[in-house]
Amino acid sequence: MAFLAPAFLALGLLAGVPVLVHFLRRRIGRTVAFPAVRYLARMEQEHSKDLKLKNRLLLLLRIIACLALALAAARPIARLFGVGHAPVALALVIDNSMSSGVVADGRARFDSVRAEARRVLNDLSGDDRAWLVTADGRVIGGAPAALTEALTAMTPLGGRGNLTLATQRALGLARSGAPRTPVVALVSDGQRSEFVSDSVVDAGPIPIVALTVGGSAVANRAVLDARPDPVRWTPSGSVSLAVAANTTTPWRLTLDGRTVARGDAPAATMAAPARITQKLASTGSGWMRGSVELDADALRADDTRWFAIRVAPPPMVVVRNEGGPFLSAALGTLVDEGRLARGTPADARAVMVGGADADGTRLPVLLTAPADPLRVGDANRQLARLNIPWRFGAIARGQVLARVPSANADTTSPAVRAFEGTPVRLRYPLVYSPGGGAATGAPAPDTLATAGGTPWVVAGAGYVLIGSPLEPESTDLPLRASFVPWVLESLARRLGDDGRLIETVPGATITGLREATGLEQPDGKVVPLSGDRLTVPASAGVYFLRRQAARIGALVVNAEPEESDVAGMAQDNGNAAAGMLARLVRGEDVAVMRAAPAWRSAIFAHAAGQALLLPLVALALAALLAEAYLSGR
Repeated sequence: MAFLAPAFLALGLLAGVPVLVHFLRRRIGRTVAFPAVRYLARMEQEHSKDLKLKNRLLLLLRIIACLALALAAARPIARLFGVGHAPVALALVIDNSMSSGVVADGRARFDSVRAEARRVLNDLSGDDRAWLVTADGRVIGGAPAALTEALTAMTPLGGRGNLTLATQRALGLARSGAPRTPVVALVSDGQRSEFVSDSVVDAGPIPIVALTVGGSAVANRAVLDARPDPVRWTPSGSVSLAVAANTTTPWRLTLDGRTVARGDAPAATMAAPARITQKLASTGSGWMRGSVELDADALRADDTRWFAIRVAPPPMVVVRNEGGPFLSAALGTLVDEGRLARGTPADARAVMVGGADADGTRLPVLLTAPADPLRVGDANRQLARLNIPWRFGAIARGQVLARVPSANADTTSPAVRAFEGTPVRLRYPLVYSPGGGAATGAPAPDTLATAGGTPWVVAGAGYVLIGSPLEPESTDLPLRASFVPWVLESLARRLGDDGRLIETVPGATITGLREATGLEQPDGKVVPLSGDRLTVPASAGVYFLRRQAARIGALVVNAEPEESDVAGMAQDNGNAAAGMLARLVRGEDVAVMRAAPAWRSAIFAHAAGQALLLPLVALALAALLAEAYLSGR
């Protein structure tokens, strides 16, 4: 037996009150002879045995009533009768991933998922605790009525979600409901990609009962990829798309809602989709929202895939030879591809690129450490002249690995891919020095990468500074495949007027958004942002990053391509779902059900018994009624 409110057991001390009153009534006072009551005293003596029995019964009934009320207030639970269920702490995992929106047999699969979950909520009592945990990790708690209302309003996500994370959260919630019986119930459409994970959930002794809601097999068409090349159009570019369909399927391509291209995709599979490249030119400018669309089918969510482009002239650069041959070659490649344009020192918008020891530089500028150590003094004087609040420190030799600070751990950024783990053999640790020539109101330090625990690459308003010469004897940075994309990102985004393009999935977490003040939604509404962390919206689409009124980038949200593979979701694949769940979850009691009634029975079978609140209240009431009856006789 366990108690939900054990503190109320202290009320059991009230059982001593009737005993105390009983003994007080037995106290014998001074006898005063009074002729009028002699007859009554004699009658009482004649019936003293009956009175003693009556008083003891009254005492017993009063004690029973007090103890029963105290126990009832403590909310005891016990497995005594095997009828109903003892209070449970139930965490119900709802698989509302994108694939649950597939329509089969005239009904959306998510409607079946929701109906089975609603039946479980209907079986809950007021002593139970319950939570809904969705595939994107959202937790909803409350009374069964509130949970039913939340379930009714729930819709499928725009992506796969993370059932592993959802199950882990559900286990924690169920465990927190002690002393109620913890149970985790999961209801899913059985789509295979939802059970793919690099980690395994350890449920331990907490039971997990899963149900896969199947139906007839369906054929699904999907746009699996839509990618612009390049992201900046000047003003032309191309869009590469991948389409999977069992027959020839028409597609159309839009920019800002206007159809700009059409075509037909040949039949292809999910594993080997048809790939098409469409060249286009835009008459507009700035950030634009694009999409590739198919006709509607059983799974509507993957009939549209989003992309974003920026239409603008290429950034201009002025290349100085002090930066070394690798940097010059990278810039030449970008100029040849039309992603950069050569400018002149007289053009204030052109970014100057070269060594920090070069004379005649001005902001905006990308500078590298001097190749000759004897030029470090000249380089520091140039930094002071440019009001850049960093200086080169003493030369350091010996190989170390560059690291990206956690505050800048945006894995979508070319900077992260270029710097993380890069060997550095010669460097000048960068020292933040806002005084000594730094301009008033100088920007706060912005370290992109460290080497040996000190800043190695930094950036601020109008400058990017590297603490090593860009040559293989000093660092492998210019030899890495991500070097050229990083150079382009630095010139276009940090030193130019470009924003950034982030491609992600619904529900993901993005960091490194300190420059953004708002997120423009597809309907035009702007949601304010604070800090550098953002949880990606659950719906697919193009969201623009805003700095005040200006668009400084785009957040392109699409579902995982694997989520479009609805093969294996049919009812007769329950064994496959069981096998996949077994690989996802390990525990002492993990079961997968194919029939909803068996699933519901299994959930509450772990809590056979009853709460004892009502029986104890009934016992107290019966004792009080009996006491009242005996007292009146």
